[in-house]
Amino acid sequence: MQAQVQPITRTLLRIDLSIIPDFRWDEKIHGTAETFVIVVEDVDGEIILFSDSFVLRQRYAEDEHNVTITVPMFEPVPPNYYINVIADRWLHAETRLPISFKHLILPEKFPQPTALLELQPLPLLALHNKEFEAIYSSSLRTFNKIQTQVFQALYTSDENVFIGAPTGSGKTICAEFALLRLWSKAEQPHAVCIEPFQRWTCSVWRSGERNSDNSREAKKL
Repeated sequence: MQAQVQPITRTLLRIDLSIIPDFRWDEKIHGTAETFVIVVEDVDGEIILFSDSFVLRQRYAEDEHNVTITVPMFEPVPPNYYINVIADRWLHAETRLPISFKHLILPEKFPQPTALLELQPLPLLALHNKEFEAIYSSSLRTFNKIQTQVFQALYTSDENVFIGAPTGSGKTICAEFALLRLWSKAEQPHAVCIEPFQRWTCSVWRSGERNSDNSREAKKL
């Protein structure tokens, strides 16, 4: 039995297990299938981190079998885990494999969520574009706290941005900042806007549909 370990996150490991049967199959004794239990234990053997059954059939008794499992990882990182493959019907028919974490490199920790700052709400004039300002002039005069905080990143840069905020906090307008920046460029690239419901279609698309002389074309997919 061999095992390859790969971290998925700092708290989750993927283990690719290779199992090769090491006994002579006798149909009179073993029948057509034998069941084994795969158990992963912590370094002290006190906590079972994973368990599942593995059925070995007679026709595949001489083949190599690959099993992929996932187990949790804790901090501080323990020195090793133990993988056990135990026969369901036979005493002392088991294999125990330690997997060392001595050279295991875990991914970096996720950064903490960005704190919401007490910033002065930005007025529509921050868009510096009369056409863009007209999109929002009938519904608001200033952007809210979240929109104000992400404005520079979305409207004045091409950096990747992830925004996680509660429902009703104005995330759609944040996405529109990126669209407006895109459309302010000379090459007029394409953008895909995905909304969960048609009625939530962002106001930038609606504005593009209303203005027939606008070079932007909004298509419903």
